[in-house]
Amino acid sequence: MLLFFALSTCVKLVSEWYKSEKERTLVASQKINSELSFLKAQLNPHFLFNTLNSIYSLANKKSDDTTVAIVTLSELMRYMIYEANEEFISLEKEIEYIKNYISLQLLRLRNSSGVKINVHGSLKYKIEPLLLISFIENAFKYGTDYKGKTEIRIVITTNNHELYLEVYNISSLQNLDNKNSGIGLENIKNRLNLLYPNAHTLEITKSEKSFEISLKINLKRNK
Repeated sequence: MLLFFALSTCVKLVSEWYKSEKERTLVASQKINSELSFLKAQLNPHFLFNTLNSIYSLANKKSDDTTVAIVTLSELMRYMIYEANEEFISLEKEIEYIKNYISLQLLRLRNSSGVKINVHGSLKYKIEPLLLISFIENAFKYGTDYKGKTEIRIVITTNNHELYLEVYNISSLQNLDNKNSGIGLENIKNRLNLLYPNAHTLEITKSEKSFEISLKINLKRNK
């Protein structure tokens, strides 16, 4: 009887522990999903406001490129609304989205010769949508000095399930917006910590004259 009672008690304790762990895991998962949804929702308006400012600048100059910019923005928004809601998107589509964003930004620049983007390696990987755009957006927001010179270098490389993103831009004290400059970067840092814990590294180097980020992500789990 004692043995039966002991075994019954052990089984009950193990069952309750398993149930408790399952509930704890579910709550943690729901919390992460909720936080990711919140961060992603923050990203879209932030991106939209900056892009509308770019189009306003073109319209204010009565530029012939205004119509092209509006059509490009429409394509970008279609991607964000209908495709970026997936848990994963192909890296090829994500980079195409980035290139469309860059083409939109080039329309408003006085001299775009200093803007370079290079993509190397296979694009046959999956990645969370809208994960890299904040770094690109930040470079265009601050990559023009007080003389109107723009210098931005973007390199995206994949090698053996690793994604490498390097973004460099010149900057000046005139461009610094201490109130709003950190919103996009803080957002993406939080997303990276939630999506790729112990599977990414991010280095940020900044000075009065330049800003540079170096990001590495292990995409193996997404393949």
